[in-house]
Amino acid sequence: MQFLSPQFLYLLVLSVIPIALYLFRRKSRTFDVSTLVFFKTLALEHQESAWLRRLKRLLSFLLTLLMLILPVFVLSRLLPNQDDSENLSSIVILLDRSASMGIKDDSGESRLDEAKKRIRARLERVPQKVGVSLVAYDARPEVVQPRTFSRRELVSRLDALQVQAIAARPEEGLETASLLAGLERPSVIWHASDRPFGENLSDSEPSLEFLDVALPEVSNPGIIGFQLRSAPLQHAVYEAYVQVALNDEAKEESTVRVEISVGGVPNQYRDVDLAPGNRVGLSFRVKGVSRQILKVELQSESDPFLLDNEILVPLPEARPVLAAWIRPDEMEDPFTRLALSAIQESGRFELLKGSPEAWPLSEEVDAIIFDGWLPEEWPQTIPAIVINPPASSGPILSKRLSSPIPFDEIRVGNAEHPLLYRISTGRMALTQTVLFETANTLEPLWFAGDETILAAGEVKGQRLILMGFSPGLSERLPLTASFPLLIGNALLWCVEEASERVMLPLYASGDLVEVDGGSVNWFEASSTGLRNRELPLYSDVLMMDRPGYWETDSGQTGASYLLSPSESNLPIKNPVTNELTFATNTKGAASLKSWLLAILLIILLAEYWLLHRFAFY
Repeated sequence: MQFLSPQFLYLLVLSVIPIALYLFRRKSRTFDVSTLVFFKTLALEHQESAWLRRLKRLLSFLLTLLMLILPVFVLSRLLPNQDDSENLSSIVILLDRSASMGIKDDSGESRLDEAKKRIRARLERVPQKVGVSLVAYDARPEVVQPRTFSRRELVSRLDALQVQAIAARPEEGLETASLLAGLERPSVIWHASDRPFGENLSDSEPSLEFLDVALPEVSNPGIIGFQLRSAPLQHAVYEAYVQVALNDEAKEESTVRVEISVGGVPNQYRDVDLAPGNRVGLSFRVKGVSRQILKVELQSESDPFLLDNEILVPLPEARPVLAAWIRPDEMEDPFTRLALSAIQESGRFELLKGSPEAWPLSEEVDAIIFDGWLPEEWPQTIPAIVINPPASSGPILSKRLSSPIPFDEIRVGNAEHPLLYRISTGRMALTQTVLFETANTLEPLWFAGDETILAAGEVKGQRLILMGFSPGLSERLPLTASFPLLIGNALLWCVEEASERVMLPLYASGDLVEVDGGSVNWFEASSTGLRNRELPLYSDVLMMDRPGYWETDSGQTGASYLLSPSESNLPIKNPVTNELTFATNTKGAASLKSWLLAILLIILLAEYWLLHRFAFY
């Protein structure tokens, strides 16, 4: 016999009350009365023998205990012991060793240690003639021990298993265990984990038994999403997006703090109130230099799961934008040269200066500026900024005005466009020198009268900016801060997609990454700061088996994080399905429950019949 909900057995303590009443009865007292006629009529038991009265009291006591014990057994879900180990040919142990199995209870015992203890206890009841296999899984399954009859060898392999900081993919583990179980029939799979596969399981061979090792209560806030990208049109500025959540089974709301630090110096933080099952996304703007360590940390009062609380990533290389400025020497605008020199001093840009004779360029550049000149053969792969074009070329259809037209004010088409970031047009005056047509893919941004003088967009995947004015002829533009900002925004917008590719590659835990080199340095967070571990590379594949970032001796870099909503969503132990055999035990529990309730009803009827029909007491 076994109990599915043994936590109700403590109610048997109530049986102390009827036992005490039975053992410590009040003794009869003797009184002198004038007559015994009425007492003899009311107490017929005095006419019975002493042994019969004792038998009645004992029977009444036993009925009272049964009326107490049977409901407790019903609540505890007593069922027959259906251990068919004698009839089995093989047993496959499927053990979860993913990150959540490292959570410890109040005594310091992890879920993996609890699973090992329960598996060892079960193995003691299995005959030696039954072969046992051991499969452990995290992101992928591993056959730790093929089918063996040696319990010592199996237990040794079982004890050697350790928790992996990897999110679980249980479906692959179940598939591997089913293949092993199908080699020898009849068979059974023991699945030890903190979460079941679910109820949509087949009733066919092999059957599946679940050993639930989850905690009865757990509250876990964690980081389940992270992304870092360059801030639009800003040098060495990044946007960090962090998503945090609280597990569904948490009993109450939790207040957590998400703190951002750069280079070991606290930068900013946010306090977030999380309800059970709630997810919240946060955005942080971070400024730092290349290779500084960005650390995202989630802090809460009580959190048993620490692997989803920290993110470590070095800020990416802020490579300057390399641009080429092509213009005829006689057409050089000193104000354009001044604006390009100003943005070059910020360190965000590197500039190559050349005349039309230098075209085509021998060096690869990120963007090109055509100032007063256009090539006959249009470059289709390089983002281009065209200032005061003399004629048409490629996707540009333009015509130079014989007489430039000054405008005291301009109208803005789309003030939210990144090209116009931080640019004020309130007191700006421009001189239009070119008429051009905007295709459907080019968006007009500035208007002078009814004509477009600034447009930007993509033509066949190439980013293109057209400026139909002359900075040198414009009255209120060249010496203002708006013109260098416009040139800088134009260059950054042109190469925006290319700049995002310098970010550190981010991998999910358990991924396999092709690497080269002889060793790898892992950088992990610790209580004393950043910890560096140098490990040898035995192959050209590196497993992401720990959180942190890494760098090989050949210069290849990357980062690995748990970031698993399913792994952070810690479940609690289900008392109803605890150690439940899905195929048969529920039917046995239901049938025995019916029998217990039927016996209880018979006892109540017998108690009523004896008490009221025959004056039992």
